Amino acid sequence: MKKTTLAIVVSALAVATTANANWYVQGDLGYSKVKFSADRGALDESKVDPRISVGYDFGDWRLAADYTYYGTFNGRVDDDYVSTKIYGLGFSGIYDFRVNSAFKPYAGIRLAHNIFEFENSGRGYFRDDTENKFGFGVLAGVQYQFAPNLSLNTGVEYNRLGKFDDTKANQYGLKVGVRYDF
Repeated sequence: MKKTTLAIVVSALAVATTANANWYVQGDLGYSKVKFSADRGALDESKVDPRISVGYDFGDWRLAADYTYYGTFNGRVDDDYVSTKIYGLGFSGIYDFRVNSAFKPYAGIRLAHNIFEFENSGRGYFRDDTENKFGFGVLAGVQYQFAPNLSLNTGVEYNRLGKFDDTKANQYGLKVGVRYDF
């Protein structure tokens, strides 16, 4: 009897949660610093990075899939010239805090499949390769609903883009964007 009651309550909550659910699309433009830290030195560069997301809003919770282009980064480490292009496919879980306002703060986590396309050249060699790495991150911000289906978004984020050989790649950024709810 208790299991049946529990199943009914869980089912009712699931139906109630999805009754308020919406699909949405969000476009963000960010300014990020990507830092490559290695035993032989470090490279860091700031870039504008676009992101497009498609998500599902469950009320207090959102799930979103995204594509982010972090940019192409060029530099020298010792006598080597390095050029790296980075982009990622991510999945975020976001919690929207309930406040009685058009401003809605949020916090979330992000898991990503990041692709590094790099060229590395030095004295007498050239390496052209692609590396796929698992990444993770955290994000926080505020959305402001300025029309029934439109919200303005601003936020901060940190992403560990990946680690390969002796190099760690991290991204820190600010984002501004618009969200459209269907």
